[in-house]
Amino acid sequence: MNLNLLFKDLKRNFKSFLGGTVSVVIFICITIGIYSSMKDSMEMITELYATLPKSIMEALNFGENQWNTMLGFYATYFVYYVPLIGGIFAYYLGGRLLASEEQNKTAEFLLSRPLSRNTVVATRLLVYTIYIVVFNILVYVTGLISCGLASDWEYSIPNLTILHLYGLMFCLFIGYIGFLISVFMKKARSSLMIGIAIVMGSYVFDMVIRITDQVQFLSYLTPFKYMNIDAISPDYKLDVWRILVLTGVSLILISLSFLRYRRKDILI
Repeated sequence: MNLNLLFKDLKRNFKSFLGGTVSVVIFICITIGIYSSMKDSMEMITELYATLPKSIMEALNFGENQWNTMLGFYATYFVYYVPLIGGIFAYYLGGRLLASEEQNKTAEFLLSRPLSRNTVVATRLLVYTIYIVVFNILVYVTGLISCGLASDWEYSIPNLTILHLYGLMFCLFIGYIGFLISVFMKKARSSLMIGIAIVMGSYVFDMVIRITDQVQFLSYLTPFKYMNIDAISPDYKLDVWRILVLTGVSLILISLSFLRYRRKDILI
C-alpha cells in the first residue's frame, strides 16, 4: 500500500462518493416520509397487494402483511436503496479506480514512481473498501434513525442491522466485479455501462426466476440470491453460507484483478 496514492485517490473520488451517498440518503428520507404520512392506510394497501399472485409478490419482495410494519416497508424499498443504487455506485467506483490513470492520460505518474503494480491494486482496493464501508454505514444510520422516528422505535434493530450487512457484502462484491472488468477495458466509461447492465440485468433475471417458479436453481447465478431481505420473518438471521459464497467469489475476483493488472499494458 502507498499512502500518497491512497490520499490522492480518496480526494479524487470524494465527489463521486458524496453524490452517491447523498442520493441514497435523500431517497430513504423521502420513502420513509411517505410511510409516515400514509401509516393509517398501510393495512388497506397491504390487503390490496395481497390479491396479487404469490409469485408476483415474491418477485416484488412483498410478503404477507409486509407493510403493516415499519421494517417490512423498509425492507421492500431496501432493494432500491442499496443493491440497485448502491450496487451501481459500487461498480462505478471499483471500475473507475483502476482505469483512472489511462482515462485521464496520467499513467506516467504511476510508471515514474517506485510503485509495483501490486501496490497500485492493493492501495486502490483499500480506497474502494473505505468508501463502500463508509457509504453503507451512513445509509444504515439514516435507515436506523428514519425508521425509529417513523415508528417510535417499534421495530427490530438487529434485523435492520443484518439487512444492511447483506447490503454491504453485495456492494463490495459488485465493486470487485468492476475492478476485474476494468483491467480488461481501455476506458472506464465503457465499463460503466456494463456495470449498470450487470446490476439491473441480475435484478430483472432474479425477478423472472421468482415469477416462473420453474428453474429456481438458476437464481444461484445472481448475487441477489445471497441476500435475505425477509427482515420481518421470526427466523430472520445472518445466513453464513450466503456470506461465505459472496466472500469466496470476491476473493477470486480480487486475485484475478491482481494477476491481470500485473500483465496489462498500461496506456500513457
